Amino acid sequence: MTPEERFRYIEKLLKSSAERFDKWQDRFDKRQDRLEKQQERQSQEIDKQNDAIRSLIVVARTLLDSAQEFRDLQRKDHEEWTVQMKELRDAQAATDERLNILIDTADRFFPRQDHP
Repeated sequence: MTPEERFRYIEKLLKSSAERFDKWQDRFDKRQDRLEKQQERQSQEIDKQNDAIRSLIVVARTLLDSAQEFRDLQRKDHEEWTVQMKELRDAQAATDERLNILIDTADRFFPRQDHP
């Protein structure tokens, strides 16, 4: 092989290698672009999910606060109801006592014939 042939052979090999490298680089660049686009879509999806999670946290906090307020109102209403029921029982007992006194008084003045 003459030096000229050897030079052409090496030149051909280098050109072939450069062409393969260019093809490989193009495929790599395309893959890189696809990966960057995919990463951008995933990043946007993650941002959406994070926003949704934040919204759910706000809703959950609101529900918990509302539930606590409702329990407090129920407790207060129950206490008020308990006081009212005690007052009603006391008033009923006083009414029963007065009614019994009235019945006794009426029985003394107007004895019933069917009662011995």
